[in-house]
Amino acid sequence: MSDLRRLLFPESVAIVGLSADPTKHGGRVLANLRKLGFPGTVWGVNPKLPSIDGVEVVARLADLPGSPDVVVCAVPGVAVAGIVHEAGAVRAGSAVVFAGGFAELGDSGQEAQAELLAAARSGGVRLLGPNSGGVIRPATGLAVSFLTCLDRPVDQIRSGPVGLVTQSGGTGSYLHNLAAARGSGLAVSISTGNEVDLGVGEGIAAVCDLDEVRVIAVILETVRDGPTFVAAVRRAHSLGKPVVACRIGTSQRGRRLMTTHTGAMAGPAGVLDGVLDSLGVTVTETPGELFDVAEIIANTVFPAGDRVGVVTHSGGIAIHLTDLAERHDVNLPQPGPALRDRLAPLLDHGSSDNPLDMGGIIGGPERFEQVVDAFAKSGDFDMVLAVSTAHPPVHTSARVDGLLALEEAVPVVHLWMAGDVGSEGLARLRSAGRPVTEEPRAAVRALAGLSRLATTEGVLPATMTVGATAAASEPLRTEHDVKALLASWGLPVVRGALAGSWEEAQRIAAEMGGPVVVKVNSPDISHKTEVGGIRWGVHGREEVRRAFDEITTAVASARPEARVEGVRIEQQISGIETIVGAVRDSVFGPMILVGLGGIAAEALGAELLAPAPVSKGAAARLVRRVRGLELALQRHGDDGRAIIALADLVSLMSNRFVASTLSELEVNPLVWTGDHWEALDGVAVDTRTFAGERAQM
Repeated sequence: MSDLRRLLFPESVAIVGLSADPTKHGGRVLANLRKLGFPGTVWGVNPKLPSIDGVEVVARLADLPGSPDVVVCAVPGVAVAGIVHEAGAVRAGSAVVFAGGFAELGDSGQEAQAELLAAARSGGVRLLGPNSGGVIRPATGLAVSFLTCLDRPVDQIRSGPVGLVTQSGGTGSYLHNLAAARGSGLAVSISTGNEVDLGVGEGIAAVCDLDEVRVIAVILETVRDGPTFVAAVRRAHSLGKPVVACRIGTSQRGRRLMTTHTGAMAGPAGVLDGVLDSLGVTVTETPGELFDVAEIIANTVFPAGDRVGVVTHSGGIAIHLTDLAERHDVNLPQPGPALRDRLAPLLDHGSSDNPLDMGGIIGGPERFEQVVDAFAKSGDFDMVLAVSTAHPPVHTSARVDGLLALEEAVPVVHLWMAGDVGSEGLARLRSAGRPVTEEPRAAVRALAGLSRLATTEGVLPATMTVGATAAASEPLRTEHDVKALLASWGLPVVRGALAGSWEEAQRIAAEMGGPVVVKVNSPDISHKTEVGGIRWGVHGREEVRRAFDEITTAVASARPEARVEGVRIEQQISGIETIVGAVRDSVFGPMILVGLGGIAAEALGAELLAPAPVSKGAAARLVRRVRGLELALQRHGDDGRAIIALADLVSLMSNRFVASTLSELEVNPLVWTGDHWEALDGVAVDTRTFAGERAQM
């Protein structure tokens, strides 16, 4: 924040490129500062020295009578680097660059952006942009921005409880307009643009220190500085200011040594989603939903737990909310006996389940707030969602009176679905500062976010090590090496041994008994099935010899150049399959991945990632959230032991991976036999081997 204080608390602003034309960026910034009542000094810089009423205009920054806190670069991109050099020479605090024409153009733009960064660093100037929409902070009259949201009447440009950090200036302008239309506003907005210097993490860190900010909303495409971003979100949450993000896309991270399922799943989007989830950031899908969720959380007291009670008088909405709650992991426990007794006289052919459908309410509209009150005071719930669906307009005023008069024992969030005939009620709830939305998904996402903040155990390590590794004894080359390493880590590995001849293979198979798997052992073969390098269900001496001969012949034909180091004989095992993987992300460092294994691993979206290492408790949360896994285990008779055991293995593997030289590791499948987990197959990449050579399991 110390670096950005002059940007957010400026006493002077110099507009480079200021002209008398109010339609140009420089003229718009001056007009916006005046409209919002900026109390500091405003200078103009233009070699043509235009005459502008009330503003001292000089030819160069060097001619200013003082050092500006903010230099606004309202000039074409080709001139920006020179202006930033001059800003450093006059000891300016920061520079805001509106112009484009930099990294977004490709190689030529990259060179221009590198020159711009060098100019900022050489002069100690903090730079916002390029392609920035600037900074708007209504409470202090700060508006170093050209965005069209500032064209509206000044009484509509208000401060509010939500601070915005956005990587899209246009989307930021839309959110200012959306807030204004609802009678609210944004406490501050910072548009980071290309982030040549100041990034989204530093923006969050700065915004969370502003007194008027209660929640931080982020329009997020990518994160360029992982440790700074993580530290900023953690700081915001430590101050009781939750972060809500709208994901609008991802960008490429550069060359990665990832050729397995784990690598594909742990692409930029998956890694960032895993980090956000681990930090307890509530993620939304649209900018409008972002603002809804942020305002709900900003106007809600943090709950004591995650139990949510839903009150509505529409059966269809009750069903819809049940679906959304399941999708977003919102806990909807059923009312206890005492509450059901209290509810009985208040329902008209309704249901006292959760979500509750009151049934008919026209004959006794006051019963709605009575039921909400009963839910809130029952002790059965930590939050209540009060859903006002369509009702006679004549009832709206009394309903809102009743809701506003409630002494809320727990936080009450309002979902107002009454349509335009009930708009008066929506407006009154908003003006009273109550958490309210018209969108069911936004309401449920907000409840999910509040639940996470109330109950989450952070899975992020105390410190993040990006790309760091520790030495191991020998480089990994083959499946045999990898399985030996896993066994040394304490992971359960399927029983097996290496055979260099069919006679040795027969002996090993006989010792194991039952069906075995025979597969080629080679550092050069990625997919054994594609070259005929694996046989399942092999019984007896003759089948073992035939499998050995068929594999060696098939591999020699398909990949004559491959180095073959015998075959591996393994006990054949079946059961519920999972995948546990780990990769080193260039931005966030080591990541652990958990999902359904085998063929299911191909279905992207069925896996979860988190920064490594993870504790056993955090690993248990990850495992339980793998869609379909707990149900599959229960159907096979598991009483909960498998989840606990898998969480222990995930935590163990995450810690071992962080301390290893591996850049990637995948165990797929890791199989629950009904009694324990065993690693059957997978792949590893060792950073020390030539070109990231992969060791196949």
